[in-house]
Amino acid sequence: MNALDFVYKEWNYKPCGFVSYGGVSGGLRAAQAAKLQVTTLKMMPMAEGVAVPMVAKHIQDNGEFASNELIDASATTLLDELLRWATALKTMRA
Repeated sequence: MNALDFVYKEWNYKPCGFVSYGGVSGGLRAAQAAKLQVTTLKMMPMAEGVAVPMVAKHIQDNGEFASNELIDASATTLLDELLRWATALKTMRA
């Protein structure tokens, strides 16, 4: 969260999305708390997000992350929404 604590104007009127990970809830509570914080920076948090529950099961023996269809679909949806909002909010940043 350091980057959010030390700049303000640079974040204004930009969309943001969250990728969270953890145990059963996939870090959703942390993402929800972060959404509140970014609104004070005049950012637009996306309703869509990517949650990776039971993250340890997604780490292969070589240390690489192994995704699945659900995570990939969530990421695609989030990125599509980020693009739409970034385009729409661009006029407010001018």
